[in-house]
Amino acid sequence: MKELLWVFVGGGLGSICRYAITLILEETNSLYPWPTLLANALGSLLMGILANQLLHNSYAHSANNLFWIIGFCGGLTTFSTFALENIILFRVSGAASLLIYASLTYFICLGMILLGTSLSKLIF
Repeated sequence: MKELLWVFVGGGLGSICRYAITLILEETNSLYPWPTLLANALGSLLMGILANQLLHNSYAHSANNLFWIIGFCGGLTTFSTFALENIILFRVSGAASLLIYASLTYFICLGMILLGTSLSKLIF
């Protein structure tokens, strides 16, 4: 039961951060949903840093892992929002816009995970 509380609190805080990013960047009036991309990129970077440290230094169900990786990063990253926005982007602008944004998101977030794990090795 305590494990669920860690995920719940971390997820709530991550979701608040995601919403704050949306509020800060909502004035952009861009075709692409940049706040979602930024939330996914930051969450992926943080997840890379944390995964390298937490998963190698503790067991998978530790409070830190549950709070930070599953909860906070899970709440901050927005794959369900990303999927919905891709459908909307496709309906509004067509397949090319969808492919550009989906590819950017995939490769940026993959790169951020790799960058995060590398930074973690340098920092810690």
